Amino acid sequence: MIEKKDKLVKWLFASVEKYFLPLLLGAVVMNVIFDTYYSDNVNLATVGFIGFESALFWFFEKLKKKKILRFFVYCGIGLLVVVLSGWLIGTGWQSSGVSFYEWFYLSSQEVGAVFEYNAFIFAGLGFFLVSVLYYFTVYRFRIFGVMLVTMFPFVIYGKRADNIETLNLTFMMTIFLAMMVHQRMVADDARKDNKDSKLLINKSYTIGLALFVTFVGAVTMLIPKPDFSSQLETNSGIFRFNVNTNRTAYDDLNEVSSPRFGADSTGEVLFYVNASQDVPQIYLRRQSFDYYRSEQWVLRNEFLEWEGIDEGDDNEVNSPLFVYEMMKRLAETGRYEEYGLTEELFGKYSEYKTKPWLSISGSTYSPSYIPAPLMADIEHLTYCRRNTHGEVNYRSGYSSAYGGLGISYGYVAEGLHENEYVSELPFTRESFEKLLDEAMFNGDITPYQYSNILRVYELYTEKGGISDRIETLAHQITKNCDSDYEKCEAFVDYFLKNGYIYDIDFEPDDESIEYFIFDSKTGVCTSYATAMVLMARAEGIPARYVEGFAAYERGEGGAYIVRDSHAHAFVEAYLPGAGWVTFDPTVPDYKQTAQQQQGGGNAAEAIRTFLDYFSRIALFLGVVFVLVFVIFLDRIVELFFRLRMKFRKTPAEKTLALYKRIIRLLEISSDRNANIRGMTPHQVLELAESREAEISRAVDLFEQVCFGGYRPAAVEFEAAYSCYKQSWKALANKGKKKQKRASEQ
Repeated sequence: MIEKKDKLVKWLFASVEKYFLPLLLGAVVMNVIFDTYYSDNVNLATVGFIGFESALFWFFEKLKKKKILRFFVYCGIGLLVVVLSGWLIGTGWQSSGVSFYEWFYLSSQEVGAVFEYNAFIFAGLGFFLVSVLYYFTVYRFRIFGVMLVTMFPFVIYGKRADNIETLNLTFMMTIFLAMMVHQRMVADDARKDNKDSKLLINKSYTIGLALFVTFVGAVTMLIPKPDFSSQLETNSGIFRFNVNTNRTAYDDLNEVSSPRFGADSTGEVLFYVNASQDVPQIYLRRQSFDYYRSEQWVLRNEFLEWEGIDEGDDNEVNSPLFVYEMMKRLAETGRYEEYGLTEELFGKYSEYKTKPWLSISGSTYSPSYIPAPLMADIEHLTYCRRNTHGEVNYRSGYSSAYGGLGISYGYVAEGLHENEYVSELPFTRESFEKLLDEAMFNGDITPYQYSNILRVYELYTEKGGISDRIETLAHQITKNCDSDYEKCEAFVDYFLKNGYIYDIDFEPDDESIEYFIFDSKTGVCTSYATAMVLMARAEGIPARYVEGFAAYERGEGGAYIVRDSHAHAFVEAYLPGAGWVTFDPTVPDYKQTAQQQQGGGNAAEAIRTFLDYFSRIALFLGVVFVLVFVIFLDRIVELFFRLRMKFRKTPAEKTLALYKRIIRLLEISSDRNANIRGMTPHQVLELAESREAEISRAVDLFEQVCFGGYRPAAVEFEAAYSCYKQSWKALANKGKKKQKRASEQ
């Protein structure tokens, strides 16, 4: 039984020596990758992967003994894994509609979680990494192969322009360094003996290696990051395969909305805006989305196939400018005064037609669309057109891909006069539809115009994502409102007056929109805009989710500076008689947050910076403390022993405690099979003398006290104790290595 136990212990030690560091490195690398793609259960996936890679290591060890067969078996398993991976990727595409390319390079919040793709990362990619790790650490050590495994997360994070968390990075590189040091020591040991010797894993080796790599990791964390931005950091689209290498992540339109959490920006300047009219802020549309599915906005076929463009005209039927002109023409007929539509309404707010000019320029910004306000007057431009969603796109044959962006156009600023005009429109949805019926019957509008306006109410009041709680809240907020405009303003005020917080770093446990509205009340513009669109639709108000830019930062010359951190989501609601109108439900704190990211900072930011740096200093000091503690551990233990001796009452008690301490020092410094406790005092004395330790007085006094009942005087104990103090290092065998080197010389 004892022999079996010894074999088991030896096998365990040998397994730990051989496999522990490779398995740990594989688990850490995959944990970093899981943290990128798995929205939940990252730790559970990591634990499962440890079992998976352990099983593969065991299988590879068994397979290694089959010298000829192992090649064919591994190739067969590899082919099976490739087929399984292809099946998972194909199934994931069919079930989610999200391509693997998009899922692999974008966050799960942006494209949604896909189980099949997660399974591929775990099994397919995991099998590949474990195979490489086993071959280059267990079968034969090659530092370059191990580095390939370690660098794989950097490739993924680099493509996504993300940063690996400092703790994960430090831990991963620490394990890599530990394994490199371990393997090098084994190799050196084997060369020295000219044989395949193994490294002795003992307490000193373990403590020394752990402290060395931890110290290096702590120093790495402590050193501040230099104030330098690489091309990847300043241009998040550097890896896009495009003729123009200056394109960025904001250059193209998307089929899904941006992630609601975990947004990242660099403060990169995208373009500049010069305006002939001084307004506090300009909302520049990028694109709108229609359908809410799985906590994100997407484009749907019904919306894409609907052509809201008047026949023979490039003006969008439901654009605010077109609706304004249409309503004005109807008022001029005098046939619709019973609905409150009179010429006085348009004369009073003639400023609504004022068209200041915007000039947008950017030498490196080359989008496939033109950033433009909702009421941009671009119809006179020959190289662009407005689609049914209001986006301004380049016509076929035109592009800004070369030479950056440069364009000028007129627009109607959505300011005080415009809002007053919209707020005084006398229509409800019912009265507006009756007016349209009569106008079409009279021939004042075409059936095409009539059907397209009603189509807005059909499409943009779709109830996807609206729960009973959201609908009930929407009714409560708008119960005292008379018009759709008042309801939209009530939604904006609700977020402002009910403790909602803007926090770009907030990542909740529950990413549902309900959790944002009712529980956390913390998020960014994407959550605010999503919540308002859903509540507006719950009230029967057509609304759409819009992404673009908020231009509010002024440069020295008065031009607006638009950065990637100014990307913003807002709402467009369709109001009777006005068309689409912009609303921004996000609490105003987002402007201050963007300024902080651009280097303005404030006291809170300074405190966070200090705490982050202080935590690194604390870690460094902690490692130094542990390092010092371990190096001087024996001296610290000896110090505590001597302190305890002062509290013992009689010389006899002190004598017994001193002899016990001598036995303990001899045990620590002797072979583990030596039975020090079973030795007689004479044998103990001989062993001590072999180490040139003089403890004869202590041993003689112990024999008298223990076996003769002698009660020594204090002066007798002090004499024995003084000899011990001079010899305790020799008892602990501290001078063994020096003596050995001296004898060899």
